[in-house]
Amino acid sequence: MNDQPFESVRSLVASLAGYVPTIVAGLAVLLLGLLAAWAASHLLVRLLVLMRLDRVMARLRWTSALESADARHTLFEILGTIVGVFIFLVFVANALVIWQLTVLSDLFTRMLLRIPELIAAALILLVGWAIANLATRAVQQLLFREHFRRARLVATLVRWVILVTAFAAALVELQVAVTIVTGAFLIVFGTTALCLALAVGIGSRRGIELMWENYFRRQQKEAEMQAARAEAKNDAD
Repeated sequence: MNDQPFESVRSLVASLAGYVPTIVAGLAVLLLGLLAAWAASHLLVRLLVLMRLDRVMARLRWTSALESADARHTLFEILGTIVGVFIFLVFVANALVIWQLTVLSDLFTRMLLRIPELIAAALILLVGWAIANLATRAVQQLLFREHFRRARLVATLVRWVILVTAFAAALVELQVAVTIVTGAFLIVFGTTALCLALAVGIGSRRGIELMWENYFRRQQKEAEMQAARAEAKNDAD
């Protein structure tokens, strides 16, 4: 009877001693994950610097915003940190599997499966923002050359249409209310197209005709002016 507590302690110590190699293996995986995350983070930062993405950011007018936030070079470090954290989480999931922590391993696996979707949604928003900026400048410059009175308003509408489309695509990528987002987008798109068709066919037909007539008249005047300049240059020669 007196030996039973010692037997329990000995069995507990034996089970702990048998679990020590598993703990050491998991810790080794975590250490390897830290090294891999550090290496991948620094490698990504070096690659981004070598690719000269500052020039692309300058074309998209992001450089001034980053400089005002004192984060021009920190952006690459943030991206490297995100990649490093993702790689480390992969090793953490493997360590949990080694430690036979099934519940935590399943939670980590589900979280890791969601991370690529979050990254894809963020990239969709980023690309949509870049396209919106480029399209806004292009539309505004084109309408200014045509002496359109509401050039900034039209450019702003184009910007918001692209941003809303990118936001809807990001929600679909995240599988958040896919049916509602898709249905609402189709309804808004169809309603807008119907309103434009009715406006052009019924209320604004004469206005659009006058707009095209003015456009062709300006093009004809510019062609005549260029021809006159060419003739004057030939006469001078």
